[in-house]
Amino acid sequence: MKYYKWSDRGKGRKIGRLGKYCLYEREVTEETCEIERTKREKTYGSFKFVYGPSAGGLLESIKFDIITDGERILDINATSFKDRVIKIRGLNVNDALLRIERINAPFSASHTLSFLLSVEDALNIDQDYQVQLRRIIQLELERIRNHLFVISRLTEMASLSVPAYELLSLVEELNRIIGNACGHRYFFGVNQINDVKCNFEGIDKRIEKIQKMFETIFEGLIESRIFIDRLQSNGKLKDENSIGPSARASGFPYDARVDSNFLPYKDFNINAVIREEGDAFGRFLVRGYEILQSSMLIKDIMNNLRGISSVESPKLRGEGEGLARVESSSGDLAYYVKINDDIIEEILFLYPSSINLNLFLKSVVGTIFTDFPFNWESFGIWISEIGVRLV
Repeated sequence: MKYYKWSDRGKGRKIGRLGKYCLYEREVTEETCEIERTKREKTYGSFKFVYGPSAGGLLESIKFDIITDGERILDINATSFKDRVIKIRGLNVNDALLRIERINAPFSASHTLSFLLSVEDALNIDQDYQVQLRRIIQLELERIRNHLFVISRLTEMASLSVPAYELLSLVEELNRIIGNACGHRYFFGVNQINDVKCNFEGIDKRIEKIQKMFETIFEGLIESRIFIDRLQSNGKLKDENSIGPSARASGFPYDARVDSNFLPYKDFNINAVIREEGDAFGRFLVRGYEILQSSMLIKDIMNNLRGISSVESPKLRGEGEGLARVESSSGDLAYYVKINDDIIEEILFLYPSSINLNLFLKSVVGTIFTDFPFNWESFGIWISEIGVRLV
């Protein structure tokens, strides 16, 4: 593995559980790798309240068992209802891709590219630089889309219908831009080994229009006390095991675009967007500023985009282990593979939603239930990822 090594004790930041292992920035260990939450005793007069699995405000099937004394949340646990077992071992890379890119459509580029990078790492395949630039464009388009969606959900929780629908219209416009460039709005069938089937010509100008429209909405939301009051001091969290926007909103400069070398982000001097609030407001600000940052990054990359040297699919020969990590819109997403020629013998994964769910459960204790939906939406959690097992 080019960028990772096995060790007894990891160094650098701890990212999360990768199958039976624990993933750090540069190392993989066999230690316990869970986020610990303090168990709280029931107080006098407290009782259990069940929220979900199908309830207003929840897009996916999840049940929350809440211990409360009326308004305050004293303790909380969650149960997912989207368990899926997906067979990957024994498949060739192309057949595996068809399943991996459909695990969670809004994060399809992140899943697919992390998987392909791990295969290329295992077989020592040198990536074409222009292919890598096109992969970055995909990830940044996906980041903009998901951040727009999360912010639209936050505004919907505040009953701010006008900005909520304006943001959803930008999501749809971005879906159409991606569909026109790549043939599919969720990048299905776009990515292969050392190849990207997208024509991004002129996309920077269309993204610039979305950027300007979003800036107006974003500035309006920042000035809205009705909206900001629901986010400030809500779900305050400062945990060194955080990832993605929740980490950066708490002052931790954790960003796989900056601290890994799987994609050439460093050629464009990108820096992590950092806030110190540590609450739902901080997470909202990180996502908003990253939309603007990603738009500028796409423009910079377009100035460096040239033709791809070769689009021939290489024959996959040899065997090895590979591990790759990308920064999805919700944080680190990683795949480990063991491959023999074109056949996947072992596959492990780390999805950001499983880490963010634990962080959310930790952050919600002590808050009141009416603030629950704002805190929940600020983490950008997808239950469809959490219940997946790859076999």
